Amino acid sequence: MNWILVWRRLRRDRWTMAAIATLAGVVAVSLVGGAIATRVLGHGGDKPFPYATIGDGPVQKPVGIWSHVPDTAQVRLDEYSQMLPPAKGTKTTLFVLGGDGTLGRDEFIRLLDGGRTSIEVGIGGVLFALLVALPVGAAAGYFGGLLDAAVGRFTDTVMAFPMLLFLVFATAKLSPYLAGVGYSWIVPRGVFSDALLIGVFTCFYPMRLFRAQLMTLRHAEFVEAAQMIGASDWRILRRELASHLVPTMLVWGAIAVATNMLLEVSLSFIGVGVQPSTPTWGSMLAVAWGSIYAPRSANPTIWLTLCPTAALVVTVLALNQLSEGFRRALEPRH
Repeated sequence: MNWILVWRRLRRDRWTMAAIATLAGVVAVSLVGGAIATRVLGHGGDKPFPYATIGDGPVQKPVGIWSHVPDTAQVRLDEYSQMLPPAKGTKTTLFVLGGDGTLGRDEFIRLLDGGRTSIEVGIGGVLFALLVALPVGAAAGYFGGLLDAAVGRFTDTVMAFPMLLFLVFATAKLSPYLAGVGYSWIVPRGVFSDALLIGVFTCFYPMRLFRAQLMTLRHAEFVEAAQMIGASDWRILRRELASHLVPTMLVWGAIAVATNMLLEVSLSFIGVGVQPSTPTWGSMLAVAWGSIYAPRSANPTIWLTLCPTAALVVTVLALNQLSEGFRRALEPRH
């Protein structure tokens, strides 16, 4: 495949180039934005600020955008256990997008860190799905016979059941065994388990795509020519057919990342997603509006819904446009 020609076609597509620029910006901000904001503002996204809420009693509301919050974790109480104003001379810290709820964490920093986590879940789910779908689907499509029949009937049966129901059950039962897998802030705890389970339960779609494509290509003239000169099946799959699967992987992968990010949002609202202490765009919306196991504990501001939703919409739209751009560039005849 002539990738230089593909890149030229992509460059002529303004919408696809805009999508690539948008995704590059989202990834860059998600990777380093949280660390930069923490250094500039002087606090992290997981640090609670008790004075970042407004109101007394059970009905509380987080502070709004561009609020200066007392930078202290010490709460002064009167004899009736009512919160008193902070001591005079207490320094303040800036909350760009206000607080996230009753805990009084910085919504802006959590939005930046949550983008990295959501993207990791989306990309990780695609990688795990490809690890299963690529060898199984390619082998079933190329060799045919009983292997193809078994794979075809198995995928048909599994895809007939509601995926989200299976995913919720598996996440609730298996995530505790994988919840501790992670590496510092790079791969927070819970990301690996969610990505693994999403990849396992979504691998059947690309498996069918690869199977159908190999069933067509295995009778192509260049494959028969390779068989006539004595090439092994492994060599034919690796040298002759693998490159023909790359366009399918790119087109499906871009859409699958967006779908996986939306699945993570669904799992967060159900209450079985990434650990609550780890920010994701889905968990931020669940904190604002409450989930099955954690009802809403504070009156949300509009920013708690608008900011994560806008970030999700922009990213998903850019990924869908990127998938469409790949399709047009890789299959120009259509």
